[in-house]
Formats: sequence, structure tokens, C-alpha cells
Amino acid sequence: MPNRHRRPEPVLTYACHGCATTGQAATRLIHPVSRRTLLRGMAGLALAARYAPAAAQSLGPAFSYPMGISGQALGDGLIVRHGYACENTIVQTGWLHTAEDWYRTNGAETGGSRVYTVGAGEVVFAGYDYPGLVVIVEHAPDLFSMYGHLDYAVAVELGQVVDRGQLIGTVLTQIGRRVPSHLHFEMRNFFINPVVNGENPSHGVHCGVNCPPGPGYWPTSAPEHPTAIGWRNPSHVINGRAFAGGVPPRAEVVVAELAPAAVDLWSAPATEPGAEVSGSLAVRPGERFRLLNVSAGPEASAETSANGYQVWYEIQFKVGERTWVQAAVPSLTDTGADGRPSAVVLAFLPDVRSA
Repeated sequence: MPNRHRRPEPVLTYACHGCATTGQAATRLIHPVSRRTLLRGMAGLALAARYAPAAAQSLGPAFSYPMGISGQALGDGLIVRHGYACENTIVQTGWLHTAEDWYRTNGAETGGSRVYTVGAGEVVFAGYDYPGLVVIVEHAPDLFSMYGHLDYAVAVELGQVVDRGQLIGTVLTQIGRRVPSHLHFEMRNFFINPVVNGENPSHGVHCGVNCPPGPGYWPTSAPEHPTAIGWRNPSHVINGRAFAGGVPPRAEVVVAELAPAAVDLWSAPATEPGAEVSGSLAVRPGERFRLLNVSAGPEASAETSANGYQVWYEIQFKVGERTWVQAAVPSLTDTGADGRPSAVVLAFLPDVRSA
């Protein structure tokens, strides 16, 4: 894949996670981060060698979740507190989040948690101060993943070709800030969009001219939804493309740490006509089931709360018996100003392990 995107040379305006508008952006300027700065704290490939890829590319799905805890399925022990196109009232009331904010569960410190590439591709950007570094990976000419608030010692560099599940780095530990340590994770179809992060940002969003990271938010007052601009629902992208060629015969899902004690059994994903609940099933964290099929909502989702998340797995729960379960569940852990859920609990996860 050709490396068509190079880090812009102009000085960039500092963009904090809660500073979407020009008026809110901090005034200090930073110069593009040099390779030496990017790799400080690393001795050659020491960091990359310490953490092996989450799974061999040939053995796993094409896409997987961006964070993992050692020995657990990718995504386990984590929660999406502010989902895609949801309102984050902690820092940006009146703005839709263009990403997913990933946190450790039960108040555990997210700083230092490992971050992995969600799919194979090429690193087309590594720099800035968000705070923390930003890495962008190109998976296809119209598909990019963006990882924000990374620690400054990253395991990849500009132009590097990466596999799915390869270590990018760790989440920056942020002390004393209004927003705790977390990963800001985007999927989108653009690297530079003139009206977002290019020559003419609209609606007052601002992180600098030709600034690849982008603003992280889009105003609710804008006539267009973030999806119309080119952002995508990350969980829908990952699940919809993970097994695009069909689920392998031995694939399994794991009951996640935050899953409820019992889940509804459905005849089909709830969004399908005629779908109905056929019973319930008691589950426990770590329990495994054979994965038969995956159903994910549209990548270009136009919803504006966590209720728009539609990730469903068809599993075999008894010999010869199959059912659909909801894998991504809206949660009132965080809400928008209108009271609708902004958080997403991952109840079932593909059994893809972190390193």
C-alpha cells in the first residue's frame, strides 16, 4: 500500500479532547513531533518486542477491538463510556462524539493499557499532542482508524506496515484532568477532509489547518450528521468486517466481564422484522459459546445515542440449538443531555486474545 499521506509540516494548534471549537482551543503551538520524540523511551524495538501481536493475522478475524488486557479477549474488562455520535456531557454538551472512548471497568486506571491495531494497514500519521500522541492507520483508500491519547513511547512509526492485533502503544496516563485516562478511537473514510481538518474547517471545529487527527466532535446544531462527513461507527465496522468471508467453524465468543447474569435469547437480531425473545440464558464471565454468525448495524449509522448500536451474535448454546444474543448493549453509565444512553457495554466478545 503506497504511503500517500505524510505528516503536515505547518505548526499545529494544540487540540485537547474537550476543545472542539476554535474559541475553546488552547493558544499554545507545538511543532510536528520528530521521530526521536515519538520513539523516546524506547531502545530500538524493545517496546514492540515486549508485547507480541494479539494474534497471528492468518488465524484471526480481519478486524478486532483496539484494546486488550493480558490473557483476556480483546475488549474484555473495558467499557465504551462515550459511543459514536453520542453526546459527552462531561466535556462537550451540544456536540456529538465522532469516536468511541474506551475505559477500564470498575474505576481501574486506563493509563498504561495496551492499544492494538484493529486491522492490517499502514501507519500514515504519528504525532501531535491530543494530549498524548495520535496514530492513524490506513486500511483501505476509504478506511482509516485513529487512536488518540497514546503515551509518547509508541511501538510504530510513519510508513510502517502493520498487522491486525499489532501493538501500537499504551494509553497515556492523565492525572488531574477533568477527563480520566482513556483511548479516543475513530473509524472514518478520510485522512484529510477540507471541511473537518483540512483547509476550511466548518462549524468552528479546529485543530489546525491540514491537521489529520481532527476535532473529535461535531456540533448537534450542524445540518449534517458526523456520518455524512465520513466518520463511521467503529464497533459496526469491526464486527461487520471481522468475518466478512464467513465465520470459521471453530470460532467462539466469550462472555465479557460486564455481561448481565442472564441474557435474552432472540430468534433474530431485534432490528429484523418478526424477531422475538424466545427465552433467557444464565451466563457467567469467561464462559464460551460457538460463534455461528455476526450481524452488525450500518457502518454509516445516523443514530445519535448508544441505542443505535446493533451488534448481534448467533451462538450455539446447546448441542443442536442456536440463538441470537445482543453483543453490544446500551448503558446509562453515561448519558446525553436528553437522558439517552451514551455508553456501550460489550456483553459478548470474539475469543481473540491480547498478548
